[in-house]
Amino acid sequence: MTTISRQRERPLLARVLVGPTAGITIRRSLFFFMLFLAVIGPWIETIGQWIPMPVYDPLRPDPFNPVSPPSAEHWFGTDTLGLDIFTRVIVATRVDFTLALIGVMLGGGLGCLAGAWASYRRGWVDMVALRIVEVVQSFPVLLLGIALFAALGPLEIFGPVDNGMAVLVIAISMVNFPLYLRQVRSVLLPLTDAEFVQAAKCAGLGAWGIVWHHFIPNARGQILALFPLTCAYAIQIIAGLSFIGLGIEPPNPEWGSMIKTGATLIVQGHWWVSVFPGAFIVLSVYSLTGFSARSETLVGPGGTSA
Repeated sequence: MTTISRQRERPLLARVLVGPTAGITIRRSLFFFMLFLAVIGPWIETIGQWIPMPVYDPLRPDPFNPVSPPSAEHWFGTDTLGLDIFTRVIVATRVDFTLALIGVMLGGGLGCLAGAWASYRRGWVDMVALRIVEVVQSFPVLLLGIALFAALGPLEIFGPVDNGMAVLVIAISMVNFPLYLRQVRSVLLPLTDAEFVQAAKCAGLGAWGIVWHHFIPNARGQILALFPLTCAYAIQIIAGLSFIGLGIEPPNPEWGSMIKTGATLIVQGHWWVSVFPGAFIVLSVYSLTGFSARSETLVGPGGTSA
């Protein structure tokens, strides 16, 4: 059996995670490192007791040590309240990754179902779906976020620690819904009259059964290629909305709000307050877009894996 045939027998997700090039390997390693930080975030103080590493309470200020530069005691320095930036950046990794994942999965899942249904039914269903997509995409992301925060206010779906997280998830879902709908619809539209669809109809399978068992699996390649890209975009949306004060507010750890805290300090030479959270955003987006590029090389015509 040749190497190519062995690679093709492996699941598409496994081939995405195992890249043959150095660039993919670097991005994959960086992604798993960021994922590791997201997992250990809530227990970073406990881990700091076992490993010689300067970690602190991310919400406990130190008024005697504000805007301290990077040092052995504070690897990334402190902000205006004396909060340790290194600890807060690690804790914020979990916050941003979790919100991005929930928002993309919610909006992407609904978009995939709607796109598959619109491509199968065509006619007025397809027309209505496209009009909804055009209406949603006509709003800039920041304007959509402002409208949602003004209309919904603090929902507190996530309890007393919500701090705007629920509205962020809704905003990300609304942004991703039309993206997945259009992508899935464009892939599956040519398959409406395919022989396997007609055979499924003759076998007595209902419309939703055909969509779920035959339509959506044929778009899995395109969905997998789009998923990490939209997660990277979602992280930017979370940081952007938090930066303008519509997301997670300080002193709660979040990359965008941390950049906002240090934005006015850069001109004073206190660069570390904004640079380190911004660097983590860049690294996260860079690692996720690498998975998207890898997925696109494995997706063949019609959205199937090559």
